[in-house]
Amino acid sequence: MWELKIIALVAATAAVIAPATVSAETKNAPQSRPALFDRLIDCRMIADSAARLTCYDTQVSAIDAAEKKQDLVVLDRAQVRETRKSLFGFSLPSFSLGGKKLDEKDDITEINSTVAGLRRTQNGWVLTLADGAGTWQSDDLTSAPSVGDKVRIRKASMGSFLGRVGFSQGARFRRVS
Repeated sequence: MWELKIIALVAATAAVIAPATVSAETKNAPQSRPALFDRLIDCRMIADSAARLTCYDTQVSAIDAAEKKQDLVVLDRAQVRETRKSLFGFSLPSFSLGGKKLDEKDDITEINSTVAGLRRTQNGWVLTLADGAGTWQSDDLTSAPSVGDKVRIRKASMGSFLGRVGFSQGARFRRVS
């Protein structure tokens, strides 16, 4: 399941940004916006009102058609943040959207959720969290969790994750799906 979310995010990102060439000159050059969007913005430069309206109508239709064919994906900040939240805990490659680095305020450093499901393993517990926060495993929980318990998991040092379930002491977690 998490593989599908990663593939969907990468595919959406690839659909929005133009493929970057790996030559030395363009490797560090900022990527431009999609051509469809640039053509829409260029309509502002047309002085004649009727011609400008025709240009806008044509370009909006092209953008709408591309979005329906999934050649162009439009995401607002809330959708990007929700996607990043659903992928919290996975090691993902570093990428930008449209050549623009996302604001650091969009970085997810912790999640707060509740236990929606759980199962005991040989060494610990596997918790399924509510709200698409994924499935996490901990072998360090000092007390048995229950469905409905509040969960807080945050990034720790060296790529690890620490968290609490209910009133338990802190424990190490890892994302499993």
